[in-house]
Amino acid sequence: MPENNPPITILYEGGMQFVAENGTGCKIPVEPAVSMGGSGKTPNPVEYLVTALGSCVGIIMIMDFSRKGFKLDSFTMKIDGTRSKLCDCFFEKLHLVFTLSGDMDDHTVAEVIQDTMHTCPIAAMFKQTMEITWEYQIIDRTHALEVQNQAHWAL
Repeated sequence: MPENNPPITILYEGGMQFVAENGTGCKIPVEPAVSMGGSGKTPNPVEYLVTALGSCVGIIMIMDFSRKGFKLDSFTMKIDGTRSKLCDCFFEKLHLVFTLSGDMDDHTVAEVIQDTMHTCPIAAMFKQTMEITWEYQIIDRTHALEVQNQAHWAL
């Protein structure tokens, strides 16, 4: 039986600020893109859509690696997009770049990504309107620690 998701309530807070709240009380700030009057300090709806794709893909990949008996030491995904020439509010293409380390091989990573792109419901929806491509890099554990430390410094 499918999981029933709690309702989402959108509250207008003034200016161009909104807060989305789910049924469990989790609140997410939302504002329009800077070009539409947003401050740039809070994600806009399109950024949340792309974030939903990355989060869904990441969750499914981690679950799949675990189910196959592999342990990840690190996992990073970057998503770039090509905007439509007709309307820059649409994407023609999204490109996902995975950088990971752990006890897995090239074949396993390629298989997990391929399977994920067929099972992720958000990727399935996105693929109806745009091309989704990807690439990956498996790095050694020492380099993964360096990457993680750099990421912490960037915070």
